[in-house]
Amino acid sequence: MWGVGVLFLSFGLTVVFSFLTELVIDENSSAILCVVVLLVLLVLNISCDVLANAIISCKPEAFHAMASNKIKGAKRAVTFCRNSTKLGSIFADVIGDICGIVSGAAGAALAVIIAVSGDSLVKLVASILVSAIIGALTVGGKAIFKHFAIKYNKKIVFAFARFTTFFKKEKVRK
Repeated sequence: MWGVGVLFLSFGLTVVFSFLTELVIDENSSAILCVVVLLVLLVLNISCDVLANAIISCKPEAFHAMASNKIKGAKRAVTFCRNSTKLGSIFADVIGDICGIVSGAAGAALAVIIAVSGDSLVKLVASILVSAIIGALTVGGKAIFKHFAIKYNKKIVFAFARFTTFFKKEKVRK
């Protein structure tokens, strides 16, 4: 059932990300706007990968004492660590991969905008260069920040857990 849920989550998120990208980028968009959208997608992709690696590499024991002292976010951090496989899959595989796919589509739009005034050779070179830059930034960014994610996993997981308490409060036992 987990896989079926991920399938529907992936479909829904892809529709949302694609729709938002299509709203911002159309045939009349500037190259600068396309680059900004691409950078947002790349940062989101790399950030989700960092979060996934931090959660997967972190142990819940790091937060038990904090949770017993009722420190805000610690209980949620324990929950994140205990569900690391699913959360890692959602952040790295679902959100990260969707950002990669949508950034490819945005990159294609950028290549068309760049090449619109040129001949077929300009279009070919623009398409190849845009794809190569997107690929290099995505893969390189993930490789650069993987060490950071593992080294600072407790800080990253705890910061994310505290951040999520703004949206959904932790249950406090009395």
